[in-house]
Amino acid sequence: MITVKDYAKGLSMSDKTTIHEAEAAASEQAAELIRAWHAAQDEIAQAPVSVEGPHAELLTVEQRAQADREQKAQRAASEADHYRREYTAIQEERNNAVRTRTRSLHKALYAVENADLLARAALSTDDQLRSLMDLAATTGNTELAKSAFVVAEQRGLDGVLAAYFQADPEAHALYAELQAAPTEATMERRIADAATLFAAPTPADYAPAFTRMG
Repeated sequence: MITVKDYAKGLSMSDKTTIHEAEAAASEQAAELIRAWHAAQDEIAQAPVSVEGPHAELLTVEQRAQADREQKAQRAASEADHYRREYTAIQEERNNAVRTRTRSLHKALYAVENADLLARAALSTDDQLRSLMDLAATTGNTELAKSAFVVAEQRGLDGVLAAYFQADPEAHALYAELQAAPTEATMERRIADAATLFAAPTPADYAPAFTRMG
């Protein structure tokens, strides 16, 4: 009989990375990337004016200033593209780790090898399910307990779930982790956030503050 603990022993290293660990690691990496992007923008903004070309000396002060702003915007656009790609890679890696872990949690919690026991639980009334869980606890039959749990979870029988988790605290921890997993919509939204977090400045953003206010 396969228990949650037995299954966990066979997980690969990627599967053993909990959702919380994957989320925390990615959040830290993303925060570092955002800080680096802000630092890069400051560096670009503070860079000295450098307008070159065969007719650079003929430009007026305002023309040189506009050329400088355009150069900085172009440089910032290139940097923004780089940071967006880096950020997207971090989010995709996080999402893949979460999906892998979610599949593993689902298998550990809901996979029942004994189809007969699962069918017996599915055909049981709510009261019979409670009796099956009590019987599983008395006999130590983990497959019977899991079968009763799977059906009880679908029916929302909190009392049966509580009995199962009391007998198997590790299953309770895995269940709580699975319930806290981000949705697909949330994971996709993280990738879409790159466009906002790393939006490239325009030449106007490099104009003096009093000019922008005007």
